[in-house]
Amino acid sequence: MAPQPVIYIVDDDDAVRDSLCVLFGVEGLAARGHVSAQALLDDLPGVPHGCIVTDMHMAEMTGLELLCRLKALGVALPVIVMTGRGGPALAAEVMAAGAAAFIEKPFGPEDIIEAVRTAMRESGRVTG
Repeated sequence: MAPQPVIYIVDDDDAVRDSLCVLFGVEGLAARGHVSAQALLDDLPGVPHGCIVTDMHMAEMTGLELLCRLKALGVALPVIVMTGRGGPALAAEVMAAGAAAFIEKPFGPEDIIEAVRTAMRESGRVTG
């Protein structure tokens, strides 16, 4: 039996990170929060299965930089980048870098849930 996928949430805003962890938990999805991109990178040996949801604008490393680092390290988990300050040019850059989705804040709970489920389904991480 495959382990349950985990949604890894990377956001330096405690309220956003905690709210997403609760939201995914209510949906029956395991979630683990990380306060920074570096915290996730430090935890990589324990990140075998699931999906990464990261904020774009963080103090030490942007979500795009994190996405590029993960790709360089060969991490195959789908990455969803969310932002409150975006636009078409940023969306195109993030998607060209290999993001599974780009979501602008504010978004509804159903939007992020569907983005995660779709990303995991399309990456072969889960079925259904």
